[in-house]
Amino acid sequence: MSLKLRDEVLMLIDSKREDDFWDFKVKYHSNSADLLHDIICMANNRVDRDAYIIFGVVDRTYEVVGVSNDENRRTQQQMIDFLKDKKFVSGIRPKVELRNLIIADQEVDVLIIKNSTETPYYLTEDYDIQGRRVRANYIYTRVGDTNTDINKSTDINNVEYLWKKRFLLTRSPFEQVMKLLANKSEWKRNEDTYYHVYNPEFTITISEDDETRTKSEFYAYSLTDSSTTYRNLSINYFGTQLYGDLIVFLDGGRYCTPTPEWGFLFFGEHRVNHDYALKYFTKDSPSYKLNKFLYDDNNQEASFARRCFFEVVLLFEDDFEKDSFFTYVEQYNEIFIDRFNSLDRGFSWIEVDNHRHQENIVSRLKTGEVLNQMLSDFRSIH
Repeated sequence: MSLKLRDEVLMLIDSKREDDFWDFKVKYHSNSADLLHDIICMANNRVDRDAYIIFGVVDRTYEVVGVSNDENRRTQQQMIDFLKDKKFVSGIRPKVELRNLIIADQEVDVLIIKNSTETPYYLTEDYDIQGRRVRANYIYTRVGDTNTDINKSTDINNVEYLWKKRFLLTRSPFEQVMKLLANKSEWKRNEDTYYHVYNPEFTITISEDDETRTKSEFYAYSLTDSSTTYRNLSINYFGTQLYGDLIVFLDGGRYCTPTPEWGFLFFGEHRVNHDYALKYFTKDSPSYKLNKFLYDDNNQEASFARRCFFEVVLLFEDDFEKDSFFTYVEQYNEIFIDRFNSLDRGFSWIEVDNHRHQENIVSRLKTGEVLNQMLSDFRSIH
């Protein structure tokens, strides 16, 4: 993420302006009420995305001066602790992340205010310090390069937008249902159909798979029972299909998941034929959101099966992390090969139709296990 974020921040500096989701500060706020006000404005931004407060850049000349000597500089934990004791409505407060970048040989801090549908964020109790007051029940936002004044509440049209965002009315039906999947308690099941209690126009149906699939994918052999059953899953809105996926019942039906995506590693110079194959999810993908939706976390057998499954299937934060990790593995392929060859595990219990098929399954099981080890290493240095 750091490389991607750095490229974006460089682009914003080069634009020589401020706008809806980014603000430059030459140094950290000396008054914490001003900091809180800025964070709330950014959390309630009108462009429906993560927002940035970028410290160490002059907001008129856009010169990078850094924050290494800033006496008011904060850490991420200090930022989180600062927000933790503020009286936000329903106890729901903005989520933030503080990242440090090196730009023009200077340390620049970027406070990322995470995008959310929990808007509008506002206080239920005044926060007053050093003559500056963030007012209770005032709704602040940011329009263009301008924050709502600390002594005023934003215009009614902005308030309406933020409430519409909370109720997903600014999102397409597909985006709405993806958000609704996160709260499983709001869904009811009737045989092979799920419907949303408060929005019954959204349904999820599971039906027979039209194709005949006789072979289990390699990850099935990481579980106690390697038998598999495939089904089709369809997400519908008023009967119109919004999304379809192939799901698989694993471990004798104890664990259900959409089938993961294929990924390939190329160690050769010409990248014609892949050297190793793997399976993965990204956390922001519809298939992984369905993976979490279908998973019964109260079922111990399902929990055990899921742990075994993700020992050989990779889980990435997003496509950027996935692509960066693939590049990392291909760069350090000697480490991968050494760990692959030295992995000492018995797989004699795998019963398939021929020896070559068994070797293929073993190779992919070992690939998944080694790559998960390397992914842990990769994250520790990035």
